[in-house]
Amino acid sequence: MNHVELPEIPTVSPTVGRRWLAEEVRRLRDAAGLKQSDVAKRLRCGTAKVAHMESMRNTISGPDLEVMLALFEVPADRVEWYLRLAELAKEKGWWDGNRAVPDWFSLYVGLEWGADRIREWELGFPPGILQTRPYVEALVRSEDGPSDVEVRELVEARLRRQEALWRLEDPLWMHAVVDEAALRRRVGDAEVMREQLRYLARAGRWENVTVQVLPFVVGPHRGHLGSFQWLGFPRVGDPGVVYLENQRGGIYLEEVDEVAMFNGVFESLAEQALSPAESAEFLSELAKEIT
Repeated sequence: MNHVELPEIPTVSPTVGRRWLAEEVRRLRDAAGLKQSDVAKRLRCGTAKVAHMESMRNTISGPDLEVMLALFEVPADRVEWYLRLAELAKEKGWWDGNRAVPDWFSLYVGLEWGADRIREWELGFPPGILQTRPYVEALVRSEDGPSDVEVRELVEARLRRQEALWRLEDPLWMHAVVDEAALRRRVGDAEVMREQLRYLARAGRWENVTVQVLPFVVGPHRGHLGSFQWLGFPRVGDPGVVYLENQRGGIYLEEVDEVAMFNGVFESLAEQALSPAESAEFLSELAKEIT
């Protein structure tokens, strides 16, 4: 069996641990020349259960993992790594079971928390991870029906996500390209908008954050079909995940060619956008215009 370099066990996100474990089980099974039905037979379960484990729909238990590792003939000195990864995968993140984080969005938050890099293209609003408290509150209150308690919980959950940018160990690196329309769309009153724009200008000067504005004068561009995020992870050979969102929930793309296509779109947008310095100046001037 061909071995791959096993990285350090991640310490920030059980979701990423579950993703890595599912990917490794799939890779090990392929390397052993086995089908999902072969694994199911050894586990004495249905093939659907194996498929769900490999797609993250089911968490892989320690006993099932040990059986599979033996079936895949994984050397004893590597078994412990997988078992420790399985222990991490069983942990709960702050987003799991959080009433302010819908089930369909929980996977994204867990991946975001464990990512080391994000590329984000935004057509509608500034990136959620770079929104100010007053802006988030105004945005949440613009929706139908949330109570004061729900508003507070939703705001706190979004602000909690931002802690990934400030953690002392391995802070998240963020590169955002934002369409001018997202910056001119009024959310809240004038002061809320001015504060949000000035915050984006400041954030773009942080070492781990890059903010670029795509102005109207650019004209047509490759991002016109919608916003997206690419999340990268600290593992050699991992292409990352592209996240798309619509009215029905989130879509996750992991095929290498799909991920590469979206990264190509992002790079095109970044080339057309104002430079980070020009973008900071644009944001500051736009804030002055708002009345």
